[in-house]
Parts: sequence; C-alpha cells; structure tokens
Amino acid sequence: MLYALMVMSLVGQEYVGSTACAPCHRAISEHWKKTAMGRSMSPAAEHLGKVASVVVVGAEKLRREFRVEVENGLMKQEEAGEGFRNEHIVRWAIGSGVNGHSFVVERGDHLFQAPLSFYSRVGQWGLSPGYEFADYGFNRPIAAGCIHCHSGHPRTVANTSGKYESPAFAELAIGCESCHGPGRKHVTARGAKGSIVNPKKLERERADEICMRCHQGGDARVLMPGKTEGDFRPGQALAETVAIFRLPRQKDTDLLEHHESMRLSECYQRSGTMTCQSCHNPHEVKTDHRAKCLSCHTGSLGERHPARDSDCLSCHMPKREVGVIAHSALTNHRIPRRPDAKVALETGEELVAINQPRKPWGALIEMQAYGIVAEKGPQWMRKFEERLLEAAKEKPEEAVVLATLGRRSLREKNYPQAIGQLQQALQRGWKVATTYEDLGEALGRAGQGERAIATLREGIAVAPFHPVLYKSLALRLIQAQRFAEAKETLTKYVELFPEDDFVRRLLKQVSGG
Repeated sequence: MLYALMVMSLVGQEYVGSTACAPCHRAISEHWKKTAMGRSMSPAAEHLGKVASVVVVGAEKLRREFRVEVENGLMKQEEAGEGFRNEHIVRWAIGSGVNGHSFVVERGDHLFQAPLSFYSRVGQWGLSPGYEFADYGFNRPIAAGCIHCHSGHPRTVANTSGKYESPAFAELAIGCESCHGPGRKHVTARGAKGSIVNPKKLERERADEICMRCHQGGDARVLMPGKTEGDFRPGQALAETVAIFRLPRQKDTDLLEHHESMRLSECYQRSGTMTCQSCHNPHEVKTDHRAKCLSCHTGSLGERHPARDSDCLSCHMPKREVGVIAHSALTNHRIPRRPDAKVALETGEELVAINQPRKPWGALIEMQAYGIVAEKGPQWMRKFEERLLEAAKEKPEEAVVLATLGRRSLREKNYPQAIGQLQQALQRGWKVATTYEDLGEALGRAGQGERAIATLREGIAVAPFHPVLYKSLALRLIQAQRFAEAKETLTKYVELFPEDDFVRRLLKQVSGG
C-alpha cells in the first residue's frame, strides 16, 4: 500500500496508476494482469528461473563472451574479452514472453539494454537484437520512443538519451491509463459518465490511434515541437504528438506495421467499421478468432471451413519470421485471402505519412523525417537537403533547424558559421550530445581549443554516457598538451566503455603498461 501511494504521488496530477482502478474493476484488472500488455515489463527477479546455471554465449565476430547468472538472488550479465570483464546487475525485463524477454541495467540515472536476451520459442539465451552486428556492451540506451510502448508510465527525461528520473518507473507494465487516459478525474468523480476515455466509444480513427501509437513503427517518427513521447492522450489525434512516416513500399515488408497492414486488408476497406477492437479485446488473455471472423463472414463459409479443419488465422493471418529479431515471429495483419498473396508495391520517391494531420506537416517535420531515413540510405539525402533549406526559411529560429544547419556548416568546413548556429541551438534548448560534439569539433578546428574543451566538458555533464564526447575531449586536451587531464579522461572512458579495445590498449601504452 505504501508503494502504491508513493507511485500515485509520483505520476503527477493527472495519473493515478492501475492500482486505483482495481477496486471497482476487479475482474478486468485480474484478467489484464495475465495479458501480454499487462506483462509487458516486470522485475528481473521474476525471471531467475530462466538461468538454470551459468549461461555462456559466445560471439565469434566480436571476439567476446557473454554470461548470465544468478548470484545472491540477483541476475547478472557479463561481457568479457581480451583484457577486460564488464558486469552489471539486471533490474528489469522487457517483453511479455510471447517471443522472449530483453533485459535492462541501471547505470546511475541512465538505463541501458543488456547484451543477452531470452528467446521463448527455443527456450535459450542469445544475443539481444542488433548485438550480432555491433558490440554495444552495456551502452545501448533505453530510448523514450521504445520504453513508452513497453511500460505503463516511464519517467524519462526529455531530450536525453536514456536518462530517467528516480524511480525510473511510476508504473512498470502497460496499465489501464495507457489506453483509457489519465484517471484522476474518473476516480475523483467516482466513475461518473464521461470522466474517462472509453476507446469503444471513440470514432474509428481516434480509437485505432491508441493502438497505432505502439503497433505502427514506421521508418521515421518525429515528435511535434515541444512534445514528448508521454504527451499523447487517448482520444486525441496522434498527429498532435508524433508524425509517423514510411518509405515507399518497394518490397513485401508489412510485417511489423500492424495498423497499416490492417488498413490494406479487404476486411477493413469493405467493412467501413472495422477497428483493432473488432478482433482484439485487450482485457482478454485469449480470443476466439474464428468466432470473430464468422461474426462477419456468415453463410456457408463456416460450413466449408469447419472448426476442426481451420482456425482462419493459420491461412489468412499467418505468422512470419521477424528478420531483425532472432527466433521471433509476428502475425500478418493484412489478412490475405491466400497465404502467398503479395502486397502492392510503390514507385514513389517521397516519404508517405501514415497518420495524417489536419494540415500538411511542413518542412520542419519532414526535414527531421528525411534526416532519419537518410542515415539508412544515402538516396534520401537530396530530399533531406531540400527540406532543410525550406525549414531554414520557415522556422529559422527553431533549435533543431539551427543544430542541423550547424552540422551542415561543419561538414562544409565553414567553422565560424557552424559555431554561431550550434551555439544558438544550445541557447534555445537543443542540449543534446551531438550538438555539443559538433560545436566542440567546430571550435577545435577554428583554433579555439580552450572553448572546445569547455564545451565538451559541458556536453559530458549533460550526456555522461556518450562515448564520442570523451574521445573528442581527450584529443583536444592532448592538442593543448594537457596530458595528465587527457589520461584522466581516457581512464574514465575505459571505465565506462571497457569493450573499446583500441582505447583500452592506447591507455595501457600511455600508462606505461
């Protein structure tokens, strides 16, 4: 009870937490706790049974060995390589367990993904998604854009990379208010009509956007100016908080895009009324999907496909492997008539807006979206440059525009201009690691070494787990012949990022080891 009261005080004026809903909605609450969403996050202590003994996973390409074990009732993960060993206590598990669980470690006031995940389908531990391609160590931040879909109420710090308030979660798993909105008014009004959002009573688009927020990844997601991931409220237009874009569909890649896949289906298009809730009751652990299908597909269909021969989903919503996540499969929500039916391809050269605003997004939002996809494919750089120039005319004082222009000026070696633009971006609140990194580089190349050192130190204070800032600072200190400070910076770097073989060997050399 004490913890529940503490949580309620932490969530703020609007939110009360799911514990406040349970007394009046006991049956729904108990069912919810057993659903996948109700189990979306959990303490790591609940998963100690997955570690029968010390589990060792090798990564030959990385020349690393990863271990997970239980010691004194705590789960630990470890990375080891030539000359180093890095160990952290695991605090939380992400995922319901349908496909598996990834794990979270806490480093100061920052949260990071652990390198090993448990995959349910094979009942084995393996490298977390993406770790087979790069050695992230324990330095892959738990981003706000991800955790807000896995947790009921994470307490992320805006404009940071993986920084959280204390405690990090006011509500761990997805809860009642994730879909029904803030509940304080409802509790205060003792359940009065209209005091809470009922998704079933919303118009089709608004109801689906509650689900779409997390079940429609897209290729680029851009927050509206001044908004955070936690600002979305059920019943509002999603476009008021975030813009979601996708690349033109040039191959059959609708697997992870549940909402848009559903919109492509004949079921959705012909019905005029179908929503996510037509097939999914989020309060239910299991759903009789055949019965859901036959509620619309009446007549002889059920006779031609008797229950003993068909469950509908196996042919019309088949599960397919997720290429980017090992040992995982997701359902095809396009509901194809035949399992091998292909999605219609597109030839356009513009990003496609998935959630439409009342008026066009404008250059500021599109610039950021093209900047995201340009990192994945250089063919989008031209569109990014076009939107950047438009945004510079429309919103010349916007902090993200100034930061982006500053990076562009730095790339073009116009250091005085870059310095001015980047300083303005910081002054206007765009205090992110890459802006400090760029400004430090511009100042250093402009011969202003002391200012570069001061800027990089400021950046480290804001983003203490951003490795490039430490490397840049060490370089500037060496150039200033402040060797003792450079060695101190490299020592701190190796403490934080011991998996960096090059810097670890460099420090050993300068230390005479």
